[in-house]
Amino acid sequence: MKQNMNHKASESMELELFAPGEEGGISLEDVFTAYFDCRRRKRGSYNALAFEYDYERKCVDLWKAINAGTYRPLRSIVFIVTHPVLREVFAPSFESRVVDHIIANKIEPLLEQQFIDDNYATRKGKGTLYGINRVSDFIKECSDDYKSDCYILKLDIKSYFMSLNKQQLYDNMSAFVKTHYHESDLPSLLFMLQAIIFDRPETHCVRRCPKNKWEKLPPDKSLFNSDGKHGMPIGRLTSQLCAAYTLDTLDHKIKEEWGIKYYGRYVDDMMIFGNNPKELIGLKNEINLFLIQNLHLSLHPNKTILQRVNQGANFLGAIIFPHHTYPRERQIKSLRVKVNFFNKLLDPTNIVLKDIPTGGVWEKYMSRGKCVLSVEAIKRKILSTINSYYGLFIHSKSYTLRKKLFFSMGRVGDNIIPSNMNFTKFCCFKK
Repeated sequence: MKQNMNHKASESMELELFAPGEEGGISLEDVFTAYFDCRRRKRGSYNALAFEYDYERKCVDLWKAINAGTYRPLRSIVFIVTHPVLREVFAPSFESRVVDHIIANKIEPLLEQQFIDDNYATRKGKGTLYGINRVSDFIKECSDDYKSDCYILKLDIKSYFMSLNKQQLYDNMSAFVKTHYHESDLPSLLFMLQAIIFDRPETHCVRRCPKNKWEKLPPDKSLFNSDGKHGMPIGRLTSQLCAAYTLDTLDHKIKEEWGIKYYGRYVDDMMIFGNNPKELIGLKNEINLFLIQNLHLSLHPNKTILQRVNQGANFLGAIIFPHHTYPRERQIKSLRVKVNFFNKLLDPTNIVLKDIPTGGVWEKYMSRGKCVLSVEAIKRKILSTINSYYGLFIHSKSYTLRKKLFFSMGRVGDNIIPSNMNFTKFCCFKK
């Protein structure tokens, strides 16, 4: 009976493929491709499993809604993370993640051709390690192999995600897409961008942590204080793409028109290197003027740093000096806090955990102070966390630190480190 029902469903779905309205609409294949892309790393989550049940019908329904112009983002889960900084994060529904991937699959190749090489965020083959290595190269070249004075200008945009003007963002993104995207499903692509950019997730979300968590968050860091015309939620892939693209005009201005060779950007964190501090200050003022006049943004007045390179370039979780790189103290402290929490989590005598000092990530797995995951699932997530830190540390001057941490993990070590494993220079823990 079950096989017969599945067969009938399959027949029905094949018929649906030939439904009308296909000029200007995305294909069903696009939806399924995005679904499998999205599922790859989220398959173990509750939302992914819930969507996977009858996923074929749900993908077809989503396809119809997009092409009919009736799709609207579902509610998100919002929570506060404390590490590396206090931040509001919106976790979109799984269906919304699928839509994000549809958009990304279509416009990421176009953006890749548009972006400068030193835009490091949300790009394959780039990322934090690439950015750190580029900055290290900049220091070496700018200082003539460390023989002459070299200065760092570090810039940050004030409340970047919360300050993005939705109308301007959509106008710029749609103009870019219309210019560079020439497929027949362009209308549906523009519709999805419009639906997401102008969505107000703060009006239909579920708070995963108590409201008092927002008391320490500055008002300009939360969508709940938005006027509805500004702000993109942190946590969505489309928000990352929009954030990466918004400053692209500035990137080209700095690199091509102003001729600044030693410049790199990760989202809104910018690093510029030069030999003349007065010229760097003048450049900062020009950048701020450009941001105000063209993008309605401004540099953060308290996050502009000008210093010699021998004081270290603080960038992407690392302190980059001539000849060597150290992990940031904040990251070391964060790992130690997490290990302490994990040890309490693995303690069979520990009944209730009142403090969950892990940046809010574990909040969704806790109920009344107890973890709802199985022991094996807890171990897998602990392993993933530890490896992410060690994966960063091994690219820094951190041998002694890693060795010390390796032998001081307590219950965490007992559960994830094989008894016959010896510490090595490149130690990451295997599943």
